[in-house]
Amino acid sequence: MKIKRNLKNKMHVLKNNLLFEYNKLLNLKYNLEKRDILKIKLRGGLCNKLLCLFAACEIAQKNNYQLLEPEFGWHKKILFSDIYDIAYFNANMAEYFGGKNILIPNNATKDKKIRKRIRYDLINLWHLSEKNLTHLRTNRIIYSNSMMINVLKSLKLNPKFDNILANNLNHPLAVQFRIESDWVNFAQWQTVGQNETILIDPNQLIQMLKVFQTDEIFFTTGENQSFVQSLFDENKIKSSYFYDKNLEYEINAAINFEILSAAQKFIGFSRSSFSLLITMKRHLILNNPENYIYNYGNAINKRIDFGLYDAGSDCISITPSIICR
Repeated sequence: MKIKRNLKNKMHVLKNNLLFEYNKLLNLKYNLEKRDILKIKLRGGLCNKLLCLFAACEIAQKNNYQLLEPEFGWHKKILFSDIYDIAYFNANMAEYFGGKNILIPNNATKDKKIRKRIRYDLINLWHLSEKNLTHLRTNRIIYSNSMMINVLKSLKLNPKFDNILANNLNHPLAVQFRIESDWVNFAQWQTVGQNETILIDPNQLIQMLKVFQTDEIFFTTGENQSFVQSLFDENKIKSSYFYDKNLEYEINAAINFEILSAAQKFIGFSRSSFSLLITMKRHLILNNPENYIYNYGNAINKRIDFGLYDAGSDCISITPSIICR
């Protein structure tokens, strides 16, 4: 068994070494051909993809690249511009890229000259994103002018969703229920710190929410919205949610992201990148510190971490320094 494990480890190291050498040759080839449009692959759900996009924009800035408009989508492939206003994004990001558009629209690849500029470097954006977050968490800092913050500031929904937002602004209290089937399956294999809950009973969360004594609660979850609303009804609490089955899953997620960002108070789940980025936007960009988590100490606790940490205990005990560099 030990021999088999050692052999497996050696094969893994060999594979990584070969991949590293291949990437070096590929990079050299693309540089000689003066290819400067990077095609990227984003991983995970909406907010994990956004974390990958932050890392890709850092690479593009460092190397004077542009990015080919990336694909999004959970159930089917869609493009960045199907969710967000690409013109607005490019206009806001231009100052960090010498006045150039950072994103090249996907339909521009019809032009042969554009296709010849595309590079397909094998870059693990998720790994780079994790590395960046680990650095910030370890040093207890957030850079106010980082690519993470600049990209968040530049994300605006496609104008075709403006009416939906207009009808869902300024909810007194908004909550993320992280109870989707993918999380239920994932959570059973996870361990977290003492006093932290990895998967909450939705009825328990509703009981916890009563402390806010609000007339109406907006909630979001990727599945079973009617079931959650029925629990609110049983507790005589008025509730609302947004989910349009005709829209791709990640479009629904992006719309809910903006609705929750605009709420007066937001309660989220610290282990969710969705809650992390909403809190970061609310506190650092919208100047709204009314952000809470429900998965620590069997209570709803106020976050003081600007959305940086994922461990419940850190969210409510560490305030990072904001640094401009």
